[in-house]
Amino acid sequence: MTLAFLLLGAGIGAALALTFSGLVPARPSLATAIHTLRRPPTAVLPPRSRLAAALTAPLHQLGLPRPRTRNALAVLDRDPTTFLASQVGIAAIGLLAPAATITGLNAMGASIAWSVPLWLGLLLAAGGFVVTDLSIHEEAEDRRLLMRHTLAALLDVVPPALAAGAGVEQALGDAAGIADGWAADRLRQALATARLTRAPIWQPLHELGEQTGVVQLQQLASSLRLASGEGARIRQALLARGDALSERLTTDMLTRAEAATERMSIPLMALTTVFLLFLVYPAVAALHT
Repeated sequence: MTLAFLLLGAGIGAALALTFSGLVPARPSLATAIHTLRRPPTAVLPPRSRLAAALTAPLHQLGLPRPRTRNALAVLDRDPTTFLASQVGIAAIGLLAPAATITGLNAMGASIAWSVPLWLGLLLAAGGFVVTDLSIHEEAEDRRLLMRHTLAALLDVVPPALAAGAGVEQALGDAAGIADGWAADRLRQALATARLTRAPIWQPLHELGEQTGVVQLQQLASSLRLASGEGARIRQALLARGDALSERLTTDMLTRAEAATERMSIPLMALTTVFLLFLVYPAVAALHT
């Protein structure tokens, strides 16, 4: 019981210390202050954003979110500060929900020890923090899969256009203009960047592949870079990349289908076991009577 109260006090103290350090940060050095004066004024944030920034400032100093999570947030076009604030809110709800429930039950006459809601709250807080992180990675992977499917569809359309005499920029632009969705919008932005900045088309595609974590985009950019200037080689490179990407997507779909089948077998096995127990129980009970 004493250990439980010590852990509770330590958690509350750490939370208050983190909040105070975020609301009242340390004084900056003279060089930092001069550099701040030379910068243009920043926009005034609304109170909700200022509160989120204050709460998450200590977490940013600890290196959160992790680089992998930052990449996932970049794919989803989400703000890391807002994501951390939501994580802290979910963890706080998980931490306080058992204590609030036990408090209400004790107020109605129950006598439940505080050690159980304390440990349960810690588990729920940690679980909420981890589950939120995992859900972000799952959503980002879905977007990467959408990018791969869109890219595979474009690579099926572009080679015939190249064979008809169109340039690679025109062929990719026309194919991307037909498609819709988040992935098609990002591809159109990359192609527009290459057109406006007069940069080689493989540069924005490579940057988009690095930002989204889609390796196939980087491979396509490398192929376009190596085959630049030769129409026949570009067409062959796009055909090869399209075939490789289609095989990869087919393999991923088969893997996902097998994983879904395995997940479905677990509840079926559980139902079968329960059904067999109901069938065997009367015979076992009759033997003991």
